[in-house]
Amino acid sequence: MRLLLAMRPSAADREFTAAELELLNDHAKRDWREVVAAADVPALFVAGAESELWPATHAAASAALNPLAHSAVIERAGHATNMEQPAAFNRGLLEWLAR
Repeated sequence: MRLLLAMRPSAADREFTAAELELLNDHAKRDWREVVAAADVPALFVAGAESELWPATHAAASAALNPLAHSAVIERAGHATNMEQPAAFNRGLLEWLAR
């Protein structure tokens, strides 16, 4: 998987299309509560304790909408939790998957 990720162009290496920008804008502003509540598959909401874009309290609030959902907060991580604290993120994800 690392090789695949290394081959992808980074966002800094290209310009986003108008459609991509529109999707990103919608994603950030849309109210996803009904979608989360109606999901019939397990979900894990992960937040970085120091995220500047998504407060860590939102992970637990999102998980509370659905009995199949759980939440985790990764200390010393911002919005890119999986990249900033990969060992903690992977450990938490694997523990969740093992349930």
